[in-house]
Amino acid sequence: MYIDAGSRIDHGVRCRAAALLLPPSTALSGLSAAWWYGIKLAARDERVVAASPRLVHVDGPRGVLIHQTPLDRADVTSVAGLTITVPTRSAWDIATLEQTPVAVAAIDAMLHSGVLHPRDLANRIALSGGLWRVSRARDVLSLVDGRSESPPESQLRVTFLQAGLPAAVPQHEVRKNGLFVARVDLAWPAARVAVEYDGAHHADPMQMRRDRRRLNALVDAGWLVIHATASDLYAPGTLIAQVSAALHGRAA
Repeated sequence: MYIDAGSRIDHGVRCRAAALLLPPSTALSGLSAAWWYGIKLAARDERVVAASPRLVHVDGPRGVLIHQTPLDRADVTSVAGLTITVPTRSAWDIATLEQTPVAVAAIDAMLHSGVLHPRDLANRIALSGGLWRVSRARDVLSLVDGRSESPPESQLRVTFLQAGLPAAVPQHEVRKNGLFVARVDLAWPAARVAVEYDGAHHADPMQMRRDRRRLNALVDAGWLVIHATASDLYAPGTLIAQVSAALHGRAA
């Protein structure tokens, strides 16, 4: 496939290119379908995911994952001229195809944005008997929480659970004497321990000043705040140990 040399190539462009080469019976699915619902977690060079009916044989193309699966008419829709799976089916495919932290982050984002409703997921699970990787999908979907406001928050929440820590509460409101203090990314309210994810925008001088004032207010309210960065998503060992020590220390 060719495109003008000055064009910006992202996952959406790759989806359009792949769609030109795939038979009409296929549909973009998984993270590729989520992209067209505004959940743009797929990286520029990430493979395009497409669902294909099992009776339709598709070879390639390179850079495209063909997921052969039953595909009902109710599972597909059209968005921006592309055939893609509906949100509930997209979430199911994400749960079965992606690693758990990534899958939860994507489905959390779909719930938070309103693209997907918890009732729709519940109905999908109820009707899922006998489907491929059904137990894995149910496990992933049991972890989703639409209160999460960013993929890193979701990934950290799952990482803590997989490490054996108690479940954290996303976007918890901290109050002192009934007055609002702050809303923290992840919290263990009983222990008054919070984890805050510091993205790139936290390096801005004005944001740093706001963060310091906010941190002082949380400490004054009796909270211990642990900060996480992007590196903790890929090597979370130290962060897990810090949170575990904080929770045990506060429980003592």
